[in-house]
Amino acid sequence: MLARLAWRNTFRHTRRTIITALAIAGGITFLILFDTLYGGMKNQSARVVLDYENSSLVLLPEDNIEDYRFNPLDDLIENPREAITVVEEHPAVASAAPRLRFNASLNVAGDELIAMGMGLDPELDPGVFRLDEEMEEGSFLQADGDLVVGSGLAQDLGVAAGDVVMVTTRTKRGVWDVRQYTITGIINSGSILVNNNAILVTLSDAQTFLETGDAASEVNILVPGNPKDLDRLEEISADISTVLDGSYDAYTWREMNAWYFDAFEAEESVAYLLAIIIIVIALVGIVNTMLLSIYERIRELGTMRAMGFSPSQIRWLLIAEGAIIGLFASVAGVGLGILVSWPLVEFGMDFTNFMKDFDINMPFDLHLFGRFSPGNIAITFLFSWIISILASLIPAHKATKIEPSQALRTV
Repeated sequence: MLARLAWRNTFRHTRRTIITALAIAGGITFLILFDTLYGGMKNQSARVVLDYENSSLVLLPEDNIEDYRFNPLDDLIENPREAITVVEEHPAVASAAPRLRFNASLNVAGDELIAMGMGLDPELDPGVFRLDEEMEEGSFLQADGDLVVGSGLAQDLGVAAGDVVMVTTRTKRGVWDVRQYTITGIINSGSILVNNNAILVTLSDAQTFLETGDAASEVNILVPGNPKDLDRLEEISADISTVLDGSYDAYTWREMNAWYFDAFEAEESVAYLLAIIIIVIALVGIVNTMLLSIYERIRELGTMRAMGFSPSQIRWLLIAEGAIIGLFASVAGVGLGILVSWPLVEFGMDFTNFMKDFDINMPFDLHLFGRFSPGNIAITFLFSWIISILASLIPAHKATKIEPSQALRTV
Protein backbone atom coordinates (compact mmCIF):
# COMPACT_ATOMS: atom_id res chain seq x y z
CA MET A 1 0.00 0.00 0.00
CA LEU A 2 2.77 2.46 0.91
CA ALA A 3 4.55 1.65 -2.35
CA ARG A 4 1.43 2.45 -4.40
CA LEU A 5 0.92 5.68 -2.51
CA ALA A 6 4.57 6.66 -3.00
CA TRP A 7 4.34 5.95 -6.76
CA ARG A 8 1.16 8.03 -7.07
CA ASN A 9 2.54 10.92 -5.06
CA THR A 10 5.84 10.95 -6.97
CA PHE A 11 4.07 11.50 -10.28
CA ARG A 12 1.33 13.73 -8.96
CA HIS A 13 3.43 16.66 -10.20
CA THR A 14 5.11 14.99 -13.16
CA ARG A 15 6.90 18.09 -14.46
CA ARG A 16 8.43 18.87 -11.09
CA THR A 17 9.58 15.26 -10.65
CA ILE A 18 11.11 15.14 -14.13
CA ILE A 19 13.00 18.41 -13.63
CA THR A 20 14.39 17.18 -10.30
CA ALA A 21 15.39 13.81 -11.77
CA LEU A 22 17.03 15.45 -14.79
CA ALA A 23 19.12 17.72 -12.57
CA ILE A 24 20.53 14.69 -10.78
CA ALA A 25 20.88 12.77 -14.06
CA GLY A 26 22.93 15.62 -15.47
CA GLY A 27 25.43 15.31 -12.63
CA ILE A 28 25.64 11.54 -13.12
CA THR A 29 26.14 12.00 -16.88
CA PHE A 30 28.97 14.44 -16.20
CA LEU A 31 30.61 12.01 -13.77
CA ILE A 32 30.42 9.05 -16.21
CA LEU A 33 31.79 11.19 -19.04
CA PHE A 34 34.70 12.25 -16.81
CA ASP A 35 35.35 8.67 -15.76
CA THR A 36 35.31 7.46 -19.37
CA LEU A 37 37.64 10.26 -20.48
CA TYR A 38 40.14 9.90 -17.64
CA GLY A 39 40.00 6.10 -17.79
CA GLY A 40 40.87 6.23 -21.49
CA MET A 41 43.66 8.77 -20.95
CA LYS A 42 45.21 6.72 -18.15
CA ASN A 43 44.96 3.47 -20.11
CA GLN A 44 46.44 4.98 -23.28
CA SER A 45 49.23 6.72 -21.40
CA ALA A 46 50.27 3.38 -19.90
CA ARG A 47 50.11 1.79 -23.35
CA VAL A 48 52.21 4.58 -24.89
CA VAL A 49 54.88 4.15 -22.21
CA LEU A 50 55.02 0.38 -22.69
CA ASP A 51 54.98 0.46 -26.50
CA TYR A 52 57.52 3.21 -27.12
CA GLU A 53 59.31 4.57 -24.06
CA ASN A 54 59.84 2.17 -21.13
CA SER A 55 59.02 -1.52 -21.05
CA SER A 56 57.51 -3.51 -18.16
CA LEU A 57 60.78 -3.25 -16.22
CA VAL A 58 63.78 -0.99 -16.77
CA LEU A 59 67.27 -1.83 -15.59
CA LEU A 60 69.32 1.23 -14.58
CA PRO A 61 72.65 1.84 -12.86
CA GLU A 62 72.20 1.80 -9.10
CA ASP A 63 70.35 4.86 -7.68
CA ASN A 64 70.18 6.55 -11.09
CA ILE A 65 66.43 6.88 -11.64
CA GLU A 66 66.33 10.58 -10.75
CA ASP A 67 69.14 11.60 -13.07
CA TYR A 68 69.10 9.36 -16.10
CA ARG A 69 66.65 11.43 -18.17
CA PHE A 70 68.57 14.67 -17.69
CA ASN A 71 72.15 13.43 -17.61
CA PRO A 72 71.93 9.97 -19.20
CA LEU A 73 75.68 9.67 -19.85
CA ASP A 74 76.79 10.32 -16.27
CA ASP A 75 76.23 6.74 -15.15
CA LEU A 76 75.97 3.83 -17.58
CA ILE A 77 75.51 0.07 -17.70
CA GLU A 78 78.96 -1.00 -18.85
CA ASN A 79 78.07 -4.54 -19.95
CA PRO A 80 74.43 -4.46 -21.17
CA ARG A 81 74.80 -7.70 -23.19
CA GLU A 82 75.97 -9.57 -20.10
CA ALA A 83 73.10 -8.09 -18.05
CA ILE A 84 70.59 -9.10 -20.75
CA THR A 85 71.88 -12.69 -20.71
CA VAL A 86 71.33 -12.86 -16.96
CA VAL A 87 67.94 -11.14 -17.08
CA GLU A 88 66.54 -13.39 -19.83
CA GLU A 89 67.21 -16.44 -17.67
CA HIS A 90 64.32 -15.35 -15.42
CA PRO A 91 61.25 -17.46 -16.36
CA ALA A 92 58.95 -14.42 -16.43
CA VAL A 93 61.09 -12.41 -18.87
CA ALA A 94 60.36 -12.69 -22.60
CA SER A 95 63.03 -10.39 -24.02
CA ALA A 96 65.23 -7.40 -23.26
CA ALA A 97 66.83 -4.58 -25.25
CA PRO A 98 69.49 -1.95 -24.41
CA ARG A 99 69.09 1.73 -25.15
CA LEU A 100 71.51 4.63 -24.95
CA ARG A 101 69.86 7.99 -24.34
CA PHE A 102 71.60 11.27 -25.03
CA ASN A 103 70.79 14.96 -25.26
CA ALA A 104 71.27 16.45 -28.73
CA SER A 105 70.25 19.21 -31.09
CA LEU A 106 69.22 18.97 -34.73
CA ASN A 107 70.38 21.67 -37.14
CA VAL A 108 69.05 22.30 -40.65
CA ALA A 109 70.13 25.37 -42.62
CA GLY A 110 70.65 27.40 -39.47
CA ASP A 111 67.43 26.25 -37.74
CA GLU A 112 68.18 24.33 -34.56
CA LEU A 113 65.92 22.35 -32.22
CA ILE A 114 66.69 20.43 -29.03
CA ALA A 115 66.13 16.68 -29.44
CA MET A 116 66.03 13.53 -27.33
CA GLY A 117 68.50 11.08 -28.84
CA MET A 118 68.15 7.32 -28.48
CA GLY A 119 70.58 4.67 -29.63
CA LEU A 120 68.65 1.43 -30.32
CA ASP A 121 69.66 -2.10 -31.22
CA PRO A 122 67.79 -2.71 -34.54
CA GLU A 123 67.57 -6.44 -33.80
CA LEU A 124 66.61 -6.44 -30.10
CA ASP A 125 64.47 -3.28 -29.80
CA PRO A 126 61.55 -4.56 -31.95
CA GLY A 127 61.26 -7.52 -29.57
CA VAL A 128 60.37 -5.13 -26.75
CA PHE A 129 58.88 -2.01 -28.39
CA ARG A 130 56.74 -1.10 -31.41
CA LEU A 131 58.69 1.83 -32.85
CA ASP A 132 59.56 -0.15 -35.98
CA GLU A 133 55.82 -0.51 -36.76
CA GLU A 134 55.14 3.24 -36.78
CA MET A 135 57.11 4.47 -39.79
CA GLU A 136 55.36 7.28 -41.66
CA GLU A 137 58.08 7.65 -44.30
CA GLY A 138 61.24 5.76 -45.19
CA SER A 139 62.42 2.80 -43.14
CA PHE A 140 63.34 1.93 -39.57
CA LEU A 141 66.97 1.69 -38.45
CA GLN A 142 68.88 -0.91 -40.42
CA ALA A 143 72.56 0.04 -40.25
CA ASP A 144 75.00 2.49 -38.69
CA GLY A 145 74.58 5.92 -40.21
CA ASP A 146 70.77 5.67 -40.39
CA LEU A 147 68.75 8.42 -38.69
CA VAL A 148 65.04 8.25 -37.87
CA VAL A 149 63.34 11.51 -36.82
CA GLY A 150 60.03 12.04 -35.01
CA SER A 151 57.26 13.38 -37.25
CA GLY A 152 56.64 16.51 -35.16
CA LEU A 153 60.33 17.34 -35.03
CA ALA A 154 60.63 16.80 -38.78
CA GLN A 155 57.66 19.06 -39.42
CA ASP A 156 59.08 21.82 -37.23
CA LEU A 157 62.35 21.71 -39.14
CA GLY A 158 60.70 21.22 -42.53
CA VAL A 159 62.64 18.06 -43.35
CA ALA A 160 61.75 14.70 -44.86
CA ALA A 161 63.41 11.36 -45.58
CA GLY A 162 66.50 11.92 -47.72
CA ASP A 163 67.32 15.35 -46.28
CA VAL A 164 70.69 16.04 -44.67
CA VAL A 165 70.82 17.29 -41.07
CA MET A 166 73.53 18.02 -38.51
CA VAL A 167 73.35 16.38 -35.08
CA THR A 168 75.23 18.02 -32.21
CA THR A 169 75.80 16.35 -28.86
CA ARG A 170 78.20 16.23 -25.94
CA THR A 171 80.17 13.02 -25.58
CA LYS A 172 80.87 11.02 -22.45
CA ARG A 173 84.19 12.88 -22.13
CA GLY A 174 82.39 16.24 -22.23
CA VAL A 175 83.54 17.11 -25.76
CA TRP A 176 81.06 18.65 -28.20
CA ASP A 177 80.79 16.72 -31.47
CA VAL A 178 78.85 17.35 -34.67
CA ARG A 179 77.92 14.70 -37.23
CA GLN A 180 76.12 14.82 -40.54
CA TYR A 181 73.27 12.38 -41.14
CA THR A 182 70.88 11.71 -43.98
CA ILE A 183 67.37 11.08 -42.66
CA THR A 184 66.32 7.53 -43.54
CA GLY A 185 62.91 7.52 -41.88
CA ILE A 186 60.17 9.60 -40.25
CA ILE A 187 58.33 8.00 -37.33
CA ASN A 188 54.77 8.86 -36.31
CA SER A 189 54.01 6.87 -33.17
CA GLY A 190 51.33 7.09 -30.52
CA SER A 191 53.73 9.01 -28.28
CA ILE A 192 53.85 12.81 -28.42
CA LEU A 193 57.24 12.68 -26.68
CA VAL A 194 58.73 10.51 -29.43
CA ASN A 195 57.06 12.39 -32.29
CA ASN A 196 58.04 15.86 -31.11
CA ASN A 197 61.50 15.19 -29.70
CA ALA A 198 63.10 11.92 -30.71
CA ILE A 199 65.96 11.17 -33.05
CA LEU A 200 66.90 7.50 -33.35
CA VAL A 201 70.24 6.01 -34.37
CA THR A 202 71.67 2.53 -34.00
CA LEU A 203 73.11 1.63 -30.61
CA SER A 204 76.59 0.99 -32.01
CA ASP A 205 76.51 4.31 -33.86
CA ALA A 206 75.49 6.15 -30.67
CA GLN A 207 78.19 4.39 -28.65
CA THR A 208 80.84 5.48 -31.16
CA PHE A 209 79.44 9.00 -31.45
CA LEU A 210 79.23 9.44 -27.67
CA GLU A 211 82.45 7.60 -26.83
CA THR A 212 80.78 5.25 -24.35
CA GLY A 213 82.36 1.99 -25.48
CA ASP A 214 79.84 -0.87 -25.24
CA ALA A 215 77.78 0.83 -22.52
CA ALA A 216 74.05 1.63 -22.46
CA SER A 217 72.00 3.93 -20.28
CA GLU A 218 69.27 1.34 -19.67
CA VAL A 219 68.02 -2.14 -20.44
CA ASN A 220 64.30 -2.46 -21.10
CA ILE A 221 62.79 -5.79 -20.02
CA LEU A 222 59.56 -7.19 -21.47
CA VAL A 223 57.45 -9.20 -19.02
CA PRO A 224 54.33 -10.71 -20.66
CA GLY A 225 51.07 -10.55 -18.75
CA ASN A 226 49.07 -7.74 -17.18
CA PRO A 227 51.38 -4.70 -16.91
CA LYS A 228 49.05 -3.20 -14.29
CA ASP A 229 49.85 -6.05 -11.92
CA LEU A 230 52.53 -3.94 -10.27
CA ASP A 231 52.94 -6.29 -7.29
CA ARG A 232 54.03 -9.06 -9.67
CA LEU A 233 56.39 -6.74 -11.52
CA GLU A 234 57.94 -5.58 -8.26
CA GLU A 235 58.57 -9.20 -7.24
CA ILE A 236 60.29 -9.89 -10.58
CA SER A 237 62.23 -6.63 -10.20
CA ALA A 238 63.49 -7.70 -6.79
CA ASP A 239 64.53 -11.11 -8.19
CA ILE A 240 66.49 -9.48 -11.02
CA SER A 241 68.23 -6.99 -8.71
CA THR A 242 69.24 -9.86 -6.42
CA VAL A 243 70.64 -11.95 -9.29
CA LEU A 244 72.66 -8.95 -10.50
CA ASP A 245 74.14 -8.56 -6.99
CA GLY A 246 72.57 -5.14 -6.49
CA SER A 247 74.86 -3.46 -9.00
CA TYR A 248 71.82 -2.39 -10.99
CA ASP A 249 68.27 -1.47 -10.02
CA ALA A 250 65.18 -2.71 -11.86
CA TYR A 251 62.17 -0.38 -11.83
CA THR A 252 58.60 -0.90 -13.00
CA TRP A 253 57.22 1.24 -15.84
CA ARG A 254 55.01 2.97 -13.25
CA GLU A 255 58.01 3.94 -11.10
CA MET A 256 59.84 5.21 -14.18
CA ASN A 257 56.97 7.58 -14.96
CA ALA A 258 55.79 8.35 -11.43
CA TRP A 259 56.06 12.13 -12.04
CA TYR A 260 53.36 11.90 -14.73
CA PHE A 261 50.98 9.33 -13.28
CA ASP A 262 51.05 10.85 -9.78
CA ALA A 263 50.15 14.27 -11.20
CA PHE A 264 47.53 12.68 -13.45
CA GLU A 265 45.88 10.83 -10.58
CA ALA A 266 45.86 13.98 -8.43
CA GLU A 267 44.12 15.88 -11.23
CA GLU A 268 41.75 12.95 -11.74
CA SER A 269 40.80 12.99 -8.04
CA VAL A 270 39.98 16.69 -8.22
CA ALA A 271 37.84 16.11 -11.33
CA TYR A 272 35.90 13.31 -9.62
CA LEU A 273 35.41 15.46 -6.53
CA LEU A 274 33.95 18.26 -8.64
CA ALA A 275 31.62 15.82 -10.40
CA ILE A 276 30.43 14.39 -7.08
CA ILE A 277 29.82 17.90 -5.74
CA ILE A 278 27.65 18.58 -8.79
CA ILE A 279 25.59 15.46 -8.04
CA VAL A 280 25.22 16.38 -4.37
CA ILE A 281 24.09 19.90 -5.29
CA ALA A 282 21.58 18.41 -7.71
CA LEU A 283 20.30 16.12 -4.93
CA VAL A 284 19.35 19.21 -2.95
CA GLY A 285 16.59 19.39 -5.54
CA ILE A 286 15.06 16.26 -4.04
CA VAL A 287 14.92 17.92 -0.63
CA ASN A 288 13.31 21.07 -2.07
CA THR A 289 10.85 19.10 -4.21
CA MET A 290 9.74 16.91 -1.33
CA LEU A 291 9.51 19.78 1.16
CA LEU A 292 7.31 21.67 -1.29
CA SER A 293 5.22 18.52 -1.73
CA ILE A 294 4.80 18.22 2.05
CA TYR A 295 3.59 21.81 2.40
CA GLU A 296 1.09 21.20 -0.37
CA ARG A 297 -0.10 17.96 1.26
CA ILE A 298 -0.32 18.99 4.90
CA ARG A 299 -4.07 18.33 5.08
CA GLU A 300 -3.61 14.99 3.31
CA LEU A 301 -0.84 13.94 5.67
CA GLY A 302 -2.94 15.06 8.65
CA THR A 303 -5.85 12.96 7.39
CA MET A 304 -3.57 9.95 7.03
CA ARG A 305 -2.40 10.43 10.63
CA ALA A 306 -6.00 10.73 11.76
CA MET A 307 -6.86 7.49 9.92
CA GLY A 308 -4.21 5.63 11.89
CA PHE A 309 -0.99 5.99 9.89
CA SER A 310 1.93 6.01 12.30
CA PRO A 311 4.85 8.49 12.08
CA SER A 312 7.02 5.56 10.96
CA GLN A 313 4.70 4.78 8.04
CA ILE A 314 4.66 8.45 7.00
CA ARG A 315 8.46 8.48 7.17
CA TRP A 316 8.77 5.38 4.98
CA LEU A 317 6.25 6.81 2.52
CA LEU A 318 8.39 9.91 2.01
CA ILE A 319 11.59 7.87 1.84
CA ALA A 320 9.98 5.66 -0.82
CA GLU A 321 9.10 8.76 -2.85
CA GLY A 322 12.70 9.95 -2.66
CA ALA A 323 13.91 6.46 -3.63
CA ILE A 324 11.66 6.45 -6.70
CA ILE A 325 12.91 9.87 -7.83
CA GLY A 326 16.50 8.80 -7.17
CA LEU A 327 16.01 5.53 -9.06
CA PHE A 328 14.65 7.27 -12.14
CA ALA A 329 17.39 9.91 -11.95
CA SER A 330 20.13 7.28 -11.58
CA VAL A 331 18.85 5.14 -14.45
CA ALA A 332 18.46 8.21 -16.68
CA GLY A 333 21.91 9.55 -15.68
CA VAL A 334 23.67 6.25 -16.37
CA GLY A 335 21.83 5.88 -19.68
CA LEU A 336 22.67 9.43 -20.76
CA GLY A 337 26.25 9.06 -19.53
CA ILE A 338 26.81 5.93 -21.59
CA LEU A 339 25.09 7.48 -24.61
CA VAL A 340 27.17 10.68 -24.44
CA SER A 341 30.42 8.79 -23.79
CA TRP A 342 29.93 6.05 -26.40
CA PRO A 343 31.29 8.06 -29.40
CA LEU A 344 34.44 8.78 -27.37
CA VAL A 345 34.88 5.06 -26.72
CA GLU A 346 34.01 3.92 -30.23
CA PHE A 347 35.57 6.61 -32.42
CA GLY A 348 37.84 8.54 -30.07
CA MET A 349 38.69 12.23 -30.27
CA ASP A 350 41.64 13.64 -32.19
CA PHE A 351 43.34 16.57 -30.45
CA THR A 352 46.23 16.76 -32.94
CA ASN A 353 45.21 20.01 -34.62
CA PHE A 354 44.09 21.59 -31.37
CA MET A 355 47.38 20.81 -29.57
CA LYS A 356 49.81 21.23 -32.47
CA ASP A 357 51.12 24.56 -31.15
CA PHE A 358 51.70 23.24 -27.64
CA ASP A 359 54.92 21.55 -26.57
CA ILE A 360 53.73 18.54 -24.57
CA ASN A 361 56.53 16.22 -23.52
CA MET A 362 54.41 13.58 -21.83
CA PRO A 363 53.48 9.94 -22.54
CA PHE A 364 50.22 10.86 -24.21
CA ASP A 365 48.41 9.99 -27.44
CA LEU A 366 46.55 12.91 -29.03
CA HIS A 367 44.06 10.52 -30.64
CA LEU A 368 42.25 9.78 -27.41
CA PHE A 369 39.83 6.90 -26.89
CA GLY A 370 37.63 6.71 -23.82
CA ARG A 371 37.16 3.58 -21.77
CA PHE A 372 34.03 2.43 -19.96
CA SER A 373 34.48 1.11 -16.44
CA PRO A 374 31.44 -1.07 -15.58
CA GLY A 375 32.50 -1.13 -11.94
CA ASN A 376 32.69 2.67 -11.69
CA ILE A 377 29.37 3.05 -13.53
CA ALA A 378 27.73 0.65 -11.06
CA ILE A 379 29.24 2.54 -8.12
CA THR A 380 28.00 5.85 -9.57
CA PHE A 381 24.50 4.40 -9.95
CA LEU A 382 24.39 3.07 -6.38
CA PHE A 383 25.99 6.22 -4.93
CA SER A 384 23.41 8.49 -6.58
CA TRP A 385 20.49 6.28 -5.57
CA ILE A 386 21.61 5.91 -1.95
CA ILE A 387 22.30 9.64 -1.63
CA SER A 388 18.82 10.31 -3.06
CA ILE A 389 17.31 8.11 -0.35
CA LEU A 390 19.39 9.78 2.35
CA ALA A 391 18.37 13.21 1.03
CA SER A 392 14.72 12.27 1.51
CA LEU A 393 15.28 11.71 5.24
CA ILE A 394 15.14 15.45 5.92
CA PRO A 395 11.64 16.03 4.47
CA ALA A 396 10.52 12.64 5.83
CA HIS A 397 11.49 13.69 9.34
CA LYS A 398 9.71 16.98 8.79
CA ALA A 399 6.52 15.15 7.78
CA THR A 400 6.48 13.02 10.95
CA LYS A 401 6.31 16.18 13.08
CA ILE A 402 2.98 17.24 11.60
CA GLU A 403 0.18 17.13 14.19
CA PRO A 404 -3.12 15.81 12.74
CA SER A 405 -5.27 18.43 14.51
CA GLN A 406 -3.14 21.34 13.21
CA ALA A 407 -2.84 19.83 9.74
CA LEU A 408 -6.62 19.44 9.37
CA ARG A 409 -7.14 23.13 10.23
CA THR A 410 -4.63 24.19 7.51
CA VAL A 411 -6.27 25.94 4.56
